[in-house]
Amino acid sequence: LGHRPKQNNTLYHERKESMLSRIRYALSKYWQNRAQLQRYCFSPELQLTSVLDLSVADLTALGIKALVLDFDGVLASHAEPEPRAEVAYWLNKLQRDFAPHQIYILSNKPTRERQNYFAKNFPGIIFIIAARKKPYPDGLQQIVTLSGLAAGQVLLIDDRLATGILAVIISGVRGLWLTKPYTNFFVRPMVETWFMCLRGLERFGCKII
Repeated sequence: LGHRPKQNNTLYHERKESMLSRIRYALSKYWQNRAQLQRYCFSPELQLTSVLDLSVADLTALGIKALVLDFDGVLASHAEPEPRAEVAYWLNKLQRDFAPHQIYILSNKPTRERQNYFAKNFPGIIFIIAARKKPYPDGLQQIVTLSGLAAGQVLLIDDRLATGILAVIISGVRGLWLTKPYTNFFVRPMVETWFMCLRGLERFGCKII
């Protein structure tokens, strides 16, 4: 009988430690910035139902010159390789009418399949691979540097308070909290239920602290 190859325990523990570090960081920053997070829960002007409701005229009125989009929940339901059809249509119009090369995708799951999709279908949209995932501000800081803009001219749309919106607060860019994320419970019931619970806990935490 052949020998089973040994598991790479070092890599496993590094990944586990990295995830634990991110959770500790998120909890600490969530508490420190709870007052600002509450504003997103109670201020309609900081909320968005769907990206489809946002136009170039809206961005111009807000003084936004660079738009950053989360993927899961914002452009499609979780784990989908590409945006929904109606979102792809919106992205195409946005890519045509908004500032060239000032639209970015910043996802905590930057899969190769997603990167290839945007490289092929939306070459004017820049897919960002951050050194550390949200709520670390690395990705947003990278975008501020790449765009050459002030932080206040950069806007992130995200459906998670404790990741994307918290990164917004930490980095100093502007944000809109997407309150009706795309879901597909029929295809991925466990994953969607998990994230629904996380979003519920984040909202609950903001309202009681």
